[in-house]
Amino acid sequence: MSGTLNRTEEERRAALLIKYRKLRVRRVEREGDKTVIHLSKGGRKILMMCISNQETVGVAYVRELLSLGEGEGAEELILIGGGRYTYSAKKTAEEVGVEVIPPSLPAFDVFKHRLVPKHEILSEEERKAVLEKYHAEPYQFPWIKSDDPIAIILGARPGDILKITRKSPTAGTYISYRYVVK
Repeated sequence: MSGTLNRTEEERRAALLIKYRKLRVRRVEREGDKTVIHLSKGGRKILMMCISNQETVGVAYVRELLSLGEGEGAEELILIGGGRYTYSAKKTAEEVGVEVIPPSLPAFDVFKHRLVPKHEILSEEERKAVLEKYHAEPYQFPWIKSDDPIAIILGARPGDILKITRKSPTAGTYISYRYVVK
């Protein structure tokens, strides 16, 4: 996804997800108002579809992405639409495991803002170490909703723990944690 000049807003959102989820672009197919991006991460195939110039995104797009994903053998499917999603599209996407990126997600890099600290999803080993260190259950940490723009960009799922690293003039480096909830 080279060149930022002629990208649609949906493609800029896709570029953010690709960058912060550390995905590798295998190929990009453009057809009219649709862009299909074939991705991979650690041997897993991921398919992302961007739909632009549509006021509403219906269930037909979800089904199309699902059939494309089955044909490609994709393990993860992501749909990025420019308009609102119909109720049936959201419901079907949830039932079949398609991740729906809301049109309200910023198309600019929120992590470049000076007030937004570094966020990262803890690995299973780091998670166990943190829970043991603080003698706590995950739900006892402060919460962040899974529909928060930061959680969406990073690909955080309910149950994950985010590590937030801030720089403080008095405390130096300050680390806090957030538990991702639905």
